[in-house]
Amino acid sequence: MTFDATPPRAPIGALRISTIAMAGVIVAVSVPAVAAAFAMSSRVSDQQAQVGIAAVGPITRIVVADSESDVQITGNAGATGVDGQAVLQWKGKGGKRPVLRQSVADGVLTLTKDCSSGGCGPVDITLTVPRDVSVLAATSQGHIEVSGVTGAVDLTSSNGSIDAENLGSGNTSFKTTYGSINASFRGAPTRIAANTTDGSVTIATDGQTAYYDSVSTTNGLRYLTNVQDRRAAAEIDVTTTNADVTIS
Repeated sequence: MTFDATPPRAPIGALRISTIAMAGVIVAVSVPAVAAAFAMSSRVSDQQAQVGIAAVGPITRIVVADSESDVQITGNAGATGVDGQAVLQWKGKGGKRPVLRQSVADGVLTLTKDCSSGGCGPVDITLTVPRDVSVLAATSQGHIEVSGVTGAVDLTSSNGSIDAENLGSGNTSFKTTYGSINASFRGAPTRIAANTTDGSVTIATDGQTAYYDSVSTTNGLRYLTNVQDRRAAAEIDVTTTNADVTIS
């Protein structure tokens, strides 16, 4: 375990870290407390409906547009298509519920919440997918969990944590504001990026691949015990403000 400072690198790396750190400070200052209160109130609902999700393979990519709620995606070695469900939520017995649009084109399954009817609310999505898919998922008020996929992973949440485990060698990006980020890898991506403001970041590499660790945290500690090399082609880029960073 080490608390040493990130080793020096070319000036462009230092510029990138300071720029991102400054952006984090601006975001932290500019978001008022009432935003968090509004986020909580927007999820209040008392009506639910379950919708099946199915797509015949081959499926190579999963795209989930803003679900405003929890997203869970699990890779299955035996799957070629996608199977799962969505739980639609809305307010009031006479209220209009959101619609989940499902489309498949060129191997890409896209799930999009549609509020054009005038009603809206959170949509919880749970999917079982082929292991070799890539995943792009975004939610504004929920938790994202992805496990057992080997393709590229890009996950974004505003007010929720992100958990990713047993990922492969696809490049990864994790972004959230009020939540922690936890990720573990069996493969060796060339780039692992994690960005949060009020949450800890924990990353477990494959334990063999050397990375250049570019880590910035203002009010937290750094625990960096992974294989490190400032000349490595692979990079771990982490930015947080009010929490610790652990890389192993």
